[in-house]
Amino acid sequence: MERYLAPLAAIIIVASSLSGGAAVAAISCDATGDFVDNHDGSFTYVVEVSWDFAGVVVPERVNIVLEPLDDCQYFTIENPFHINYVKDATGTSEAQSGCTDAQGFPSDEIDWVGEVARDYDECWIPSVHLVYTNTGSTPGCLPLSVGDGTFTFTSYGVPRPEQTYYETIVIRAGEYCFYCDYTGPLPDCNMWSPVEKTSWGTIKGLYR
Repeated sequence: MERYLAPLAAIIIVASSLSGGAAVAAISCDATGDFVDNHDGSFTYVVEVSWDFAGVVVPERVNIVLEPLDDCQYFTIENPFHINYVKDATGTSEAQSGCTDAQGFPSDEIDWVGEVARDYDECWIPSVHLVYTNTGSTPGCLPLSVGDGTFTFTSYGVPRPEQTYYETIVIRAGEYCFYCDYTGPLPDCNMWSPVEKTSWGTIKGLYR
């Protein structure tokens, strides 16, 4: 397993050469978050991620590590009864100029689509996480090299108290993996009622 750390000095050198030797801002990324109580036992988590890749690379894959759900007895990816514990993962961020969606209409935003995953060797994520990729309605568009995005998901995990989680946001950009700190809540591992939220027809459909 190889972990690709972003060589900041190398990127700044490349960026400097592209800009004719002008001063280049430091590579950076960070994230904050909050949640909304949906009053049905679920919570919508809203994660605001900002990045500055100095015009060299753009985000291709945004990961939110859900470390509190590692080894959670109430949520396992392989168990179809747990499928709704984390769901409805979507995101938006500003697109580069000239973006058109899959229907051919101009679009100002990237349509990120998220899903639950486990392990990601290329960026060394050995935990349960959400991965957001540009596979929605704007697959032919590029996000900004310096920008921000809003990434949301719904979970029946009760929010843990706000705190800073280190290297919880992992952004794959080009050949590099950028590890960003996150301050905000994350879903906890707690009991819930998956049978009430998932119909038997849905469960049977998973095995067809």
